Amino acid sequence: MFNKLTLAFTFLVMFTMQGFSQTSYLQLSLFDDMDFSVVFDNTEFSAGNFAEFDNLSAGEHSLKVIKAGINVPPQANVIFDGKIKIPSGYDIYAVIDEFNAFMIYKKKVYQFNRLFPQGEYSQKCGESSSKINNKENIYDPKDECKYKAIKKDDFSDLKSTINNMNFESTNIGIVKTALDKNYFSSEQMREILKFFNFESNKLEIAKYSYSKICDKNNFFKLYDAFDYDSSIQELKNYISGK
Repeated sequence: MFNKLTLAFTFLVMFTMQGFSQTSYLQLSLFDDMDFSVVFDNTEFSAGNFAEFDNLSAGEHSLKVIKAGINVPPQANVIFDGKIKIPSGYDIYAVIDEFNAFMIYKKKVYQFNRLFPQGEYSQKCGESSSKINNKENIYDPKDECKYKAIKKDDFSDLKSTINNMNFESTNIGIVKTALDKNYFSSEQMREILKFFNFESNKLEIAKYSYSKICDKNNFFKLYDAFDYDSSIQELKNYISGK
């Protein structure tokens, strides 16, 4: 009798968890925290600097993102228009990156320590002003790299991998692979450059990293890793052409 009750209770818990896992949450922003309006599953929401959608079913959804601002060329207003896939049972934090691609940068268990943007300016798409009640999990959208840059543990693993290699040519490939899949803060990339001795290798990595730096206003921090002013000037010239 006891075993039957235990088995029944186990199935009940599994069924309940499965039911909850079908629900997901999406929070969306732009990589530069600019305002945008959004059309999600054919429902339009007015402009703000973040959008959120709760009680989502897992699977495919339609998303259209229109960047706001007087300096945005009309032909570039629509920066994303397509289908996205939402996994089940997660809080999903995503950005439209500088290449106008939809990128998930963080997944958390559904409704567990949910994060909300807050700062001098925070407005949710579809609302006149943001009303955030959970003060424990507020983050400041002015911190451009928070929840976007590579995770602390992954960054430590990357540095350990680089440190264990004998050839800088091998490490260049490792760093480029990491950059292809992650964003980095300027400070993190400055640390990476310190592992390289050859000026030409530092310069190659710094140039390659620029598009994946989440706080470009602090990119000057990388200059400290170079030994020659000519390298710094070459890097500045490269950035100015972007």
